[in-house]
Amino acid sequence: MNETAIAKTVVRGVDAGLFQPFTISSGSHKRLENVLLGVRTSEGVWGWGEAAIAPHITGETRKQTLANLEKTAAWLEGRDVADYFGLLAGLEERLESNRCALAAAGMAVLDALTRSLKIPLWRLYGSKPSPIRTDITVVIGSEPQAYDFAARMRKRGFSIFKIKTGSDADADFRRIAAVRKAAPGAEIYLDFNGAYDAKTAEHFVSKLAKAGIVPGVIEQPVARDDREGLAYLSRKLKIPVCADESAYSVADVVELIRKKQVTAINIKLAKFGMLRAREVWALARAAGVKLMMGEMLETELASVCAAQFASGLGGFDFIDLDTPLLIKEKVMRGGRYISSCGVYDIAAIKAGIGYVPRDER
Repeated sequence: MNETAIAKTVVRGVDAGLFQPFTISSGSHKRLENVLLGVRTSEGVWGWGEAAIAPHITGETRKQTLANLEKTAAWLEGRDVADYFGLLAGLEERLESNRCALAAAGMAVLDALTRSLKIPLWRLYGSKPSPIRTDITVVIGSEPQAYDFAARMRKRGFSIFKIKTGSDADADFRRIAAVRKAAPGAEIYLDFNGAYDAKTAEHFVSKLAKAGIVPGVIEQPVARDDREGLAYLSRKLKIPVCADESAYSVADVVELIRKKQVTAINIKLAKFGMLRAREVWALARAAGVKLMMGEMLETELASVCAAQFASGLGGFDFIDLDTPLLIKEKVMRGGRYISSCGVYDIAAIKAGIGYVPRDER
């Protein structure tokens, strides 16, 4: 057996509490409940990947993801990470209907590969990574909660606030105004998670503008299948309109770009996996469409993987990789690559993703 062949695999859950429920218009996470895949080569090098499960967004479940990753782990045993492209291509077919599992498997293979090569993951994507700064998410809640959270985060050094909207237009407006009051001068992004229709979103952005609040980007203002609504807002608004739920496949992205329906695309590894994410990046860059690097609810493992992807490739206009800062427990161990004010500086990573489960031996 080659030294880089996969000799052992492990699949298990990873759980952690949050400082507050992560509530958006389509549902709420009270805890992080993800799945890990570990692969160990015959030379003893481990690679790890994380499946970030968001049932209220993608419909994927933990039970489904555990079962699919168990089957995938069995398929990977004996295969060689040196043939990483062949493995990634095979995973695309096996895990097409479970994208977060696809992301986890791809991460694990590439983590093992780059650890074996003794290079950081970002070296696969570029030659000189730059520090990137994430926004911080203001979840759906009360106006006082939004104000207090924004004030605390501003004091910590955050300068970009991504506000979840869609519960109620009047309540949304008051929460946004509260964030602006708590963090004057900070940039504001809005994420509707598909909760409004096009006319309501247009009116809402106009109302904000009259109050002196102009978002840097609005994300998924309309339902996933409302492509015409996205196109209408992209024509009418002078700010970027970003597709998230509407961009779930490479074919989706081609259509969105071809019909000029959006001016920005949110890449999440949990939506696309490692191979397709790079293709979406290439399509958007070629078409002059702005890019956001986003995530589901993820630990440092998946978040730093995404940060290396984004920093290595470059060209991202918006970074939304804040969820490790929302988790109470430390379930991963690694270097200090994420500052308390949301700056990712990955240049010091020596090999792989840079994080492993806290209890890995």
